[in-house]
Amino acid sequence: MADSAGFADLLRRHVDDDGPAIPSTDVANSLAVALGEIRTAAAPETAGGGSEPAIRWATPAMDTAPISMVITGPAYEDNPVWYANDAFESLTGYAESDVLGENLRCLQGPETAAEPVATLREATEIWAAAITELQNYRVDGTAFDSRVAIAPIPDETGTISNWVGFQEPVETAIDTSSP
Repeated sequence: MADSAGFADLLRRHVDDDGPAIPSTDVANSLAVALGEIRTAAAPETAGGGSEPAIRWATPAMDTAPISMVITGPAYEDNPVWYANDAFESLTGYAESDVLGENLRCLQGPETAAEPVATLREATEIWAAAITELQNYRVDGTAFDSRVAIAPIPDETGTISNWVGFQEPVETAIDTSSP
């Protein structure tokens, strides 16, 4: 069973490597499984959802992870944000309280390309991890290019009730033009 320290070690191993912090959907899935194990070990009343779209099983390792991370609720409820860590707040300028209960479409803007958004939407529809790059917008309206990895978080029965999203800035501009 993964604990908070195990999750932190797994994440740090990838963040400290050269290249993307979440280099593959396999890595995204392994982190999602670790989060599912942390959630399973927590008290049931900490799960979040309903009229209170927040989780209370977040750990210090999640809060201080060196990559932007959010946990959302079920896809069938439009993936409302239930948790955002400190790195998310630093990257986007949005406080967690600003995005709780909202869909992360709030990060999209006029130059966000449709294709990567469709990639993320399809992944949530087929319950699969995905990685894509797109242009997002900070709370002050400034654009930034980012690499987004999402993965479903399974519970002890394999049921998907949450999603995790990781976001990191990319240094080079993303070409959103059609070939």
